[in-house]
Amino acid sequence: MKYISLLLVVFVFVSCRTDRVSYEETGRFQLAAPIINVDSILFKETTKVTMSFGFPNSKIHYTLDGTEVDQVSAIYGDPIVLNQAATIKAKAFHHDFKSSEQVAAQVEKITHNISDASITIEPQPHANYPGLGAKGLVDMQKGSSQFRSGDKWLGFQADKTTITLDLAKELQLSLLKVSCLQNQGGWIFAPKKITVFSESGQIGEITLDDTAKKQENQLKIMVVPIVAGSYSKLKVVVTALNEIPEWHPGKGTLPWLFLDEILVE
Repeated sequence: MKYISLLLVVFVFVSCRTDRVSYEETGRFQLAAPIINVDSILFKETTKVTMSFGFPNSKIHYTLDGTEVDQVSAIYGDPIVLNQAATIKAKAFHHDFKSSEQVAAQVEKITHNISDASITIEPQPHANYPGLGAKGLVDMQKGSSQFRSGDKWLGFQADKTTITLDLAKELQLSLLKVSCLQNQGGWIFAPKKITVFSESGQIGEITLDDTAKKQENQLKIMVVPIVAGSYSKLKVVVTALNEIPEWHPGKGTLPWLFLDEILVE
């Protein structure tokens, strides 16, 4: 009887051990995503980036040029000091588990302070999300992902939002950047198209083909190349997605558009 009991104990132990190893090797357990912290998303000189992930024996791999992260990407160690715009992407890796989802953050270096520009918006932001009004789009202050708190985000429910900038002086420019929020669970989608005009006509446009696809929440900075030249007046037309796509609970309705900053360089 003792012999049978001993065999039973050994069998149970081996069975449990085998199940545990099999569970890990199949990669069904996925690591949580690392956290990216940035001193300042918009900066004049430098900004510091730190990353954290608390699981033992795990490593954070990252890229700074917007490329996808894999196990041969750089390994995070010390804080990273940046003096140029960058798209930071990171993932957590561990030899026993499935790698985490990728997380991303964008940082932008301010080359021109246009906070003294005269700015108008048509239509006005929704009463629920007025932000700081039109001047909030050129105050060099980023909103956070917590869009219901703070006063940085201007929220719109319109087919098109037109922003007119009358700069205090002529600037030599080749890019215009629009900062927006993407939070599809909150019915907030990135725009479909951004068009830029000067007094002489259209000088730049981008179309975002993936706006209607399922995407993670993120603070997005969209870059619009414009005809290089000297400008004192600009008009920016931000075109929203026609309607929320079929896969979403709000399908068929007009999505929200959230903007917080316009940059030029």
